[in-house]
Amino acid sequence: MVLPVHQGGLVPFAMEDTGISYTGLVVTLILVLVAYLVVSPIIDGWGKPPLPPGPPALPIIGNLHQMSLSAPWKQHLEWTKQYGPIFRLKAGKDTMIILGTMQAARDLLDKKSKIYSSRPRSVMAFENVSKGLRPVLMPDNEQWKTAKRLQGVVLTYKMSQSYRGVQALESLQLLRGLLQNEGKFQKEFHRYSTSTLFALAYGQRMTRGDEDEVKAIDLIMERFALFGRVGTWIVDVIPVLNYLPTFLAPWKRIAEECHQFESTMHMKHLHQAMERPGWNFVKAVKDVKAAEGVSQKELAYIVAILLEAGAETTTNALETFVLAARLFPRIIGPAQAELESVIGTSRLPTVDDSPNLPYINAIVKETLRWRPIVPEAVPHLNTEEDEYMGYRIPKGSIILPNVWGIHLNPDIYPDPNNFLPERWLAYETNEGPPEHAAFGFGRRICTGQHIAYNSLFLNIARILWACNIGPKIDAEGREVPVDEWGFSDGFISRPLPFEVSITPRSEERTKLVEKAWDEADKDLVSLMEKRPM
Repeated sequence: MVLPVHQGGLVPFAMEDTGISYTGLVVTLILVLVAYLVVSPIIDGWGKPPLPPGPPALPIIGNLHQMSLSAPWKQHLEWTKQYGPIFRLKAGKDTMIILGTMQAARDLLDKKSKIYSSRPRSVMAFENVSKGLRPVLMPDNEQWKTAKRLQGVVLTYKMSQSYRGVQALESLQLLRGLLQNEGKFQKEFHRYSTSTLFALAYGQRMTRGDEDEVKAIDLIMERFALFGRVGTWIVDVIPVLNYLPTFLAPWKRIAEECHQFESTMHMKHLHQAMERPGWNFVKAVKDVKAAEGVSQKELAYIVAILLEAGAETTTNALETFVLAARLFPRIIGPAQAELESVIGTSRLPTVDDSPNLPYINAIVKETLRWRPIVPEAVPHLNTEEDEYMGYRIPKGSIILPNVWGIHLNPDIYPDPNNFLPERWLAYETNEGPPEHAAFGFGRRICTGQHIAYNSLFLNIARILWACNIGPKIDAEGREVPVDEWGFSDGFISRPLPFEVSITPRSEERTKLVEKAWDEADKDLVSLMEKRPM
């Protein structure tokens, strides 16, 4: 067809001049798109091993219509029983690979960590809210490797042991709070976790637990959990929508407001930490060679994520321990007997006692196994195509290890719904299960795991040494029930509010706690001078 020409060039024409209608064009484009989405995976997989099995998927949307947004790890466990240790889901154009056994997770995420250590694209949480600055969501690139090196400066096993003085001080205040305020354990755990990490990161304790800094951190984490929730934001499903101008993309305005708030807080804490006396994480990481070329805003996020991640997870794990002690009171007797034998009544347990308290360590490990705080870990992404168990794993697949399901595997953990610290004592003699996966896998394993474990061990040991944990009795003399499955269904899972009775074991122990508090060194500068040089 030749279009008429005049002096100004091509003559303007209407669509009907071509014999093509708008409706016909739209239908044609849709058909072409559908054909591409259906045929492209077939062509891409031609002559290659099959994808892992999985529930039947629909064109374009895949399995989105079948995916549960409420506690998806429970649904994934059922699919693991049906399809095996590795199965496939389609979320639109994305391929998701769910790893349902410890063996599969170790084989891929640990042994092949070189190609399984990246992160899937997160438009809302990472690009819009975090502006690409949160290390936990960074892809496997130089920016993330730099952040990891800087965090490693303060989070090695050796360095983590030097923070015991701060943890012991905060633990004493926690214990006093429990003994003075029966049943107010959630508040005390939250204050402990936030104050410990704030003191280490920025050189300031949170002695009340309701300071403005604590409220700001809580708000940032509450919002971040919402922004990272799968299926909440359309822009995560259709990333091209992020190119729309702000007036057509209301999520951009929300993200910008939240970024301004959190970045302002992180920068404020960074600058205050630099001015405070004594050692802290900020001062430790800003002067090392790896920090050259890292902006202050990047540094602020590198330190802040340690506080964001650690405070909430430690709080939730301690609450989980209390729930387990209420539901399975038989664990309290052996634990207190061990403490009597090793510690006695004249002093409090310390982290140094850990090698001599195997049952307390077993309780810590069983707490992390029984109800993992991050049920499906943070998603991984493979940067190369791979093959496992005869199945093809396409490059760029979203890899989800179902930690919750792995920890409930009866083949590895007999009677998995029962809280059995004894299973870890068997492990110590090479007759029990492999270690838990609560801290993640491979190169993306939780960098603060040593600090977290010490916090859990110290507080669980001290609570059992000083306190009795039992059912809450209501006004009519009945036990207040608790729900062993009552956990939130967010990315980070925590026990739903529940009530227990926490009372002093004896007046002598209470007095010893008070005496230890009165004599404790409460000077952070002095405490942090004891770190290794």
